[in-house]
Amino acid sequence: MRIFQTHSATGVPDAGEFVVVMHHRTMNTLGSDTMDFLRPMKPTQTEHPGVFLYNDPTRGSGWLRLERFLNSDAERIQELVRMEEISRAIGSEPLKNPDIAFGNALAMRTNNPWVMFAVAAFAVIAGVGTFTAIPRVDSGATALVVMGIILILAGIGAAISGAIRLPWWRKARKYARENGGTLPSDLTGL
Repeated sequence: MRIFQTHSATGVPDAGEFVVVMHHRTMNTLGSDTMDFLRPMKPTQTEHPGVFLYNDPTRGSGWLRLERFLNSDAERIQELVRMEEISRAIGSEPLKNPDIAFGNALAMRTNNPWVMFAVAAFAVIAGVGTFTAIPRVDSGATALVVMGIILILAGIGAAISGAIRLPWWRKARKYARENGGTLPSDLTGL
């Protein structure tokens, strides 16, 4: 990414150009790792994809351009900057799931509280269902009880997470619609 500074942290004109190479530092996506770097700079979208204004009280202000990112990573950074703008306007996002680079099939990636409620209902029903199977099982009843308890607790956890997230999610969707543009994937169905 190329950073074009126009003013110093004190607001004095101070032109400079810097190149920052982003690398994966965590199990998160490159977009998420890049957003960790950009977040303190308070990036703001422009009409040009991959170009952002920034205003960092410790570094200065100017604009930056994403360079040499895969299209998928650049698109994710664009969405994450939009989500950051929304969070700055309405308050921080509660209980956000990590933006992991691999293993998405093993972890619930959705931030949609309605999907969390559906998963919760399925887990509780499956957990209760294991208890109805116990009288028909000669061995392994203990395993079924443990599995049932784990499913019920996971369902309760998903329901609580969805309930905590729901007010923010509704407010964020409303704000995003009122301020134009498409909804970021974090505010859609899955």
